[in-house]
Amino acid sequence: MRQPAALDWFLMFVLATVWGASFIMIKRSVVIFTPEQMAAWRMVLATVIYIPIAAMFWSKIDWKRWRPLLGVAFFGSAIPNFFFAVAQRHVTSSLAGILNTLAPFFTLLIGAVFFQTKFTSNKILGVLIGLGGAIFLIMNNSSSSASGNFVFALFCVLATVCYALNANIVQTYLRDMHPAAIASAAFMLAGGFFIATLWWSSGWQAAFHTPDGMKGLGYVLYLSAVGTVGGSILYFWLLQRTSALFATSVTYLLPVTAILVGFLDGEPLAWTDFFGAAIILTGVYLARK
Repeated sequence: MRQPAALDWFLMFVLATVWGASFIMIKRSVVIFTPEQMAAWRMVLATVIYIPIAAMFWSKIDWKRWRPLLGVAFFGSAIPNFFFAVAQRHVTSSLAGILNTLAPFFTLLIGAVFFQTKFTSNKILGVLIGLGGAIFLIMNNSSSSASGNFVFALFCVLATVCYALNANIVQTYLRDMHPAAIASAAFMLAGGFFIATLWWSSGWQAAFHTPDGMKGLGYVLYLSAVGTVGGSILYFWLLQRTSALFATSVTYLLPVTAILVGFLDGEPLAWTDFFGAAIILTGVYLARK
């Protein structure tokens, strides 16, 4: 794979900002909706937005690859979105952003074990350093913004396993398909399931028959339009331009944006957050080599 270009780094920082802000939106929306309702609304709204995109790129979609496309829908969006919604009823948005840094570690592990992907020593070292920075922040959570219930924090870890599976699926089976075609086709295939889940979870009633329902829907609309639709297309583009490991390294930048956004929302900020973020950024630098 070629070295990341300036555009690749720009895409990474845009994604870090978009997805870093998503954690605070999740935190606010799960106060109003149940995790099932929030995840279902996010997926249904994203499906609606994807309909015209799928129509535009219909000729570029290889429907014979419906299995990996379904994998993208569930491992790349639906399942991790639900896991983060469950977790963020009990952990801060900062901790959720920090734990998301485990995605490159699992990407490397799953890629090596199941997808025969080879990595250089610099990439392995960068992943381990970035992981060490995340562990440092978690271990110092009592005095920093990274606080929460560690039982529920495991849901964040499981979400990163899903992201790692998604990255390897796209790189292995969908690398030659247009990014917008991948994302829109995945949601067209799984859209019926998302709508059924919304009905089953009573999400419609929660949005339109509760006092703060529309406010919650506004938070979820950001998550759907900006975080899921826009973010997914940019992410798949970055994944195709570089590698699964580099693309998932965007999660190493998420603690920085998640902590800053959390601080603006009233979550405390300590020196350990800055030190841990510096370690993580060092890992990003090495992992790109």
